[in-house]
Amino acid sequence: MPHNGPSPPASVDHVWANARVLLPGGRAATACQLGGDQLGPHLAGLAGLAVVVGPGTRPGTGWSAVAASAGRAPFPGSSFDLVAVEDLGATGRPAAEVVEEARRLCRPGGSIVVGFRAGLHRLRSPAPAPGGPGTVLVALPSPRRPAFLLRAGDREVARYFVRHIAFAYRPPGRARPWARLRQAQTRAALAAPPAVAVRGAPGRLAVLPGPAAPASLLEGVGELVRDRWSDLGLPGPPPPRLAPLVVGHRRPTTGMAIVLLFRDGDRTPSVVAKLPRYGTTSPSLRREAGTLEAVRGSLHGPVRDAVPRSLGLHRVDGTEVLLQTGSPGRHLVAETARTRPRPGAFGRQLDLVLAWCLAMQRTSGRPETVDDALIAGTLEAPAAACLAALGGDPAVGRLLDRALDRARTMRGTPLPLVTCHGDFWAGNVLVERGRVCGVVDWERGALGGLPFWDLVKAVGSAAYHLDRYRSVPRRGPAALPGWGDLGPWRGVAEPQFAAGFRAAFVQPCWLADLCREALVTTFRRTGVPLGWLPTAIIMYLVRQVLQATDSPRSVAGWGSVLRALAFSPATWADQFGDRRTFITKESRG
Repeated sequence: MPHNGPSPPASVDHVWANARVLLPGGRAATACQLGGDQLGPHLAGLAGLAVVVGPGTRPGTGWSAVAASAGRAPFPGSSFDLVAVEDLGATGRPAAEVVEEARRLCRPGGSIVVGFRAGLHRLRSPAPAPGGPGTVLVALPSPRRPAFLLRAGDREVARYFVRHIAFAYRPPGRARPWARLRQAQTRAALAAPPAVAVRGAPGRLAVLPGPAAPASLLEGVGELVRDRWSDLGLPGPPPPRLAPLVVGHRRPTTGMAIVLLFRDGDRTPSVVAKLPRYGTTSPSLRREAGTLEAVRGSLHGPVRDAVPRSLGLHRVDGTEVLLQTGSPGRHLVAETARTRPRPGAFGRQLDLVLAWCLAMQRTSGRPETVDDALIAGTLEAPAAACLAALGGDPAVGRLLDRALDRARTMRGTPLPLVTCHGDFWAGNVLVERGRVCGVVDWERGALGGLPFWDLVKAVGSAAYHLDRYRSVPRRGPAALPGWGDLGPWRGVAEPQFAAGFRAAFVQPCWLADLCREALVTTFRRTGVPLGWLPTAIIMYLVRQVLQATDSPRSVAGWGSVLRALAFSPATWADQFGDRRTFITKESRG
């Protein structure tokens, strides 16, 4: 059944969206899900013909539906290159019956991929026979929306996940006892030895290749790296084996499948491989390859050392793969999530990321004078694109016009143009011993960008994610009693997107005080006139909308904040609107 492309839902299952790395050649001509229709969008992206089978299943863009038992599909044997089961315990049929039906439908050169829960149903799991083809991967952090895949026996990979990446996520706005209990359970699991924590996770994904199936795309990537080890300039002899950690993200159509590769005994990945989630190539993949080379060429010293080295674009079974060196350190999100939000910890996080960003800007900056051409290219164009994405909302249009008018008052003033990361937030920063040792995901990076892009992004994103780690204190010296109170924005702005923004830029509280102090101080040190602050904060929201164009929910969410700000336009940055000059630390009197 030909199709023009998948239409993934707003919320995408992390692992199944990256399932192509588990398939021979990373693709399938025909694909089938047994027992439901949740995987329809992903199968449509992987195969030319996709069908879902089960009672009550529904068709969608790129896939058809057949109402039938998961244990008895109305197709002849060997009909599909890929047979998938999203959750073996939720098909409505006995597990053994569904697995047997999957084996019947799968061609000898195809693959079966089955999600299931370990524990009580373990004896009925579709694990491969000892010595036979196939593997069982642990799906973390949950069986329903896992974000990572790894083999439980890969000790260093398990340790890296538990100690460097994992944290006890908390759904935003959830303060009920069950949410706190779930987070406490996760926190207790992460305190266990890594091997125990990983083996105790219930989510599993069994990959069962047919007897004539060629190597999977994941195996092909590992073989490429081992064969080209010395040519890629990697240290030491080529390893006999590389253990993978497959990373999933929520971006539906433009996201990358990311594979971290570890040598035996290494505690950090040697190589990171990125490949398109759907299709054989991606503009963002090529953009990141070029950006990494350009960025490293524009930097020097410790700042440059934190940027991965591109190992070039390669092809594995027709799929384009970007290789780059791995980065040491712990993800700053995991580091931040250890304690509840408090002024001291939040201030240290901002100081850490902004100091690195400032060092990058000092290394790469070049002086420019603001003129109409610079404003048109860097501000007017994205503002127009954002307005179009929001359906030409007139109130938002007036808000953006005011921001652009303020920018035009800065004509004739100096402004350094710098290297920008483009998505500079804690999830892309790795730290070790109180310093930034890695900054990853440079697909939105650019040379000669505006200096406040990364600065405001780092501050705004830190506030946006504040309640993803722990509940926000309501009492005591660290209290944010107004968190979630949208005031005049109620009914206009979506709370998940507006709560952090209001607390950082609108409401009087310690969070707004820290954000103001951090940005004012960094603007001064960078040589950016404080008069840019009101425009910079509005343009932060503009860029959030534009960077979320593959997620309608995020576009609507960030758009609702712009609409609310148009309705009640007041941030602490407005007090700096007439500051055309900058004040350096040395010149303040």
